[in-house]
Amino acid sequence: MIESLSIRDFALVQRLDLKPGRSFNVFTGETGAGKSILLQALALLLGDRASRELVRTGAEAARVEGVFNLTGACAEGIKSILEEAGIPWEEPLVISRQVTPDGRSRAHVNGASAGVGTLAEVGARLVEVSSQHQHQALLNEQNHISILDRALTPAGALTKSAYMDAYARWEKAKAEVARLKRLAAESVERREFVAFQLNEIKSAMLEAGEDDSLSEERNILVHAEKLSEAYSGAERELFSGEQAAVDILGRAKRHLERVLDKDPEAARLLELLKEAEVSLQEASEGLRERTEKVKSDPGRLEEIEDRLALIKRLSLKHGSTIEDILAKAEALERELWELENRAVVLSDAEDELASSREVLDRAAPLLSEARREAAKKLEEMVCGELEGLALGGAAFIVGVEVGPAGPEGVDEVTFLLAANPGEAPKPLAKIASGGELSRILLAVKNALRDGSVETLVFDEVDAGIGGMVAERVGERLRALAESCQVICITHLPQIAGRAGNHFLVEKAVVDGRTLTRVEELDFDMRVKELSRMLGGSEGSEAAYRHALELAKR
Repeated sequence: MIESLSIRDFALVQRLDLKPGRSFNVFTGETGAGKSILLQALALLLGDRASRELVRTGAEAARVEGVFNLTGACAEGIKSILEEAGIPWEEPLVISRQVTPDGRSRAHVNGASAGVGTLAEVGARLVEVSSQHQHQALLNEQNHISILDRALTPAGALTKSAYMDAYARWEKAKAEVARLKRLAAESVERREFVAFQLNEIKSAMLEAGEDDSLSEERNILVHAEKLSEAYSGAERELFSGEQAAVDILGRAKRHLERVLDKDPEAARLLELLKEAEVSLQEASEGLRERTEKVKSDPGRLEEIEDRLALIKRLSLKHGSTIEDILAKAEALERELWELENRAVVLSDAEDELASSREVLDRAAPLLSEARREAAKKLEEMVCGELEGLALGGAAFIVGVEVGPAGPEGVDEVTFLLAANPGEAPKPLAKIASGGELSRILLAVKNALRDGSVETLVFDEVDAGIGGMVAERVGERLRALAESCQVICITHLPQIAGRAGNHFLVEKAVVDGRTLTRVEELDFDMRVKELSRMLGGSEGSEAAYRHALELAKR
C-alpha cells in the first residue's frame, strides 16, 4: 500500500505531501481543480513516460517520491523483480523519480538507479488503476482472453504454460522445415558458395588468439634495433662495462667486510648489498637473453604482416575476431552437411513438425477445458459482484469458442451481457452503457482480486451513474477497502460519503501563480464538501442535513 506520496514542482503542484489511509480514500473537488495531476504523478512514479510539460514553470525539476509498505504475494513479486534488476530489497520500498525541463528523467528504487522498464514492472505489482481507458479495454474482445486467464486455477495456469511451450516448439519446427525447403531449392549454388567460404577459412588454419600474439611479435620486430640497443646498453651498465654496477657493488662489499668486527650494523648493510648483487646478476642475465632474442628479421616481419593482412580480410567477411571466424566455420560446416544430406535432414525436420503438432493438438483441448472451468467460475463471481452493484438482474456470460491455434490457444473468448432477465446475451461493446461498464469493470476487478496488488485506484468509476446505483458502488468500494487500500477520484457524494479518508483538491492563486493544493478534511470540513457536492447553495439547511447523514455512515 502507499504509505506516503511526496510531490514537488509537478505541473500546478508546488509542494504536496500525502498520506493515504489503509482503507477507502476519496479525492473530490471542483472540475479542473487538478485531481488528474495526482494520477499523473503516481503514473510517472510507476513507469509512465516522462514529459517536460510536467515540470512546473521556472522549477529546476519535477520530483515525485513514494513510500510503499508491502506484504504477502505483492512483496514477493516485487522482491523478485528487484533482485533480477540488481537492486537491493529493503522495507519500506522507496521509489523516486525526477524530470528536468528538457524532458529527461532519472529514477531510483531504494536508492539505486533504476530503468523505466523496471519501474513499470514494479508499478504493475504495486498499484492497479481503473480508468476510462480500461473501460474501453473491456470493450476490446482481444483483451478478454487475458482477463479470463486470471481466473485459471493453478493447475489451469500450468496447462496454459504447457500449451505455450508446445506452440513455441511447433512454430520453431515450422520455421525449420520452411528454411530447409528454401535451402533445397537453391542447394546447388548454395552448396558451392558455402564450400568456398568454408575452404577459405579452413585453409587459413587460424588459431584463437593468434592475431594478438602476432601483433605483439610484429611490434617487437618493428622496433628490434631500438630494443636491442636498449637491452645491450643496460647490460653493459650493470655487468660487462668498464664502470659496471656489479663491479662498483663488489668494491662496496669489500669496504664493509673490513669493518665487520668494528660495527654490528655493517653486517646488516653487507647482507643488503649481497641481495642487491644477486638481483643485478639476474637482471644482467635477463638482459643478455633478451638481447640475443630481439634481432631484426625482415623476412619474419613480412610473414607476420601477410598473416595479419589475411586475418583482417577474413574478419571483414566472416567476423570481427578470430573466435567469430571460427564460429562461422562451424556454422558453415553444419550447413554444408545439411546441403549434402538435405533429404535426411528435411525428413527429420518434418518428423519433428508432425510430432510437435501432435503435442500441440493434445495440449489445446486441455487448455480449452481449463478455460471453460475458469469461465464458469468468473461468471459466478462477477454476477455475484453485479448483484451488489444494483445489476442483480444482469447476467454476465463468458463465451469460449474454438478457433485456429495461436500463441494463446485455440480459444476465442467474448464477454457477453444480458442486461435484463429474459434478454439474449450480447457482446459488451454492443449494449453496455457507460454506467454499466463502470460497474462491470469494478465487478471483474473485485472478482479477480488475488492479493498480488495491494492498492487499487479508481478514476471515473462513477461515470454514468447516480442515485441508488452510486450508493451501491460506494458500499462496494468501502467493502473492497477492508482487504486492500482503495483510492477513488469521484464527483458523487454517495461515494465520497463512504470514505475513511477524504481529501479535497482545489486551486488557489498565490503571489500571482496558480497552485493545486490537497487537504485532508476533518469531519466538519467533510460535511461542508459533501454539501457542495450535493448541489446545495451556501447555507442550505437541506443539503447540510443530507451531507451530515452521508458523513456519519
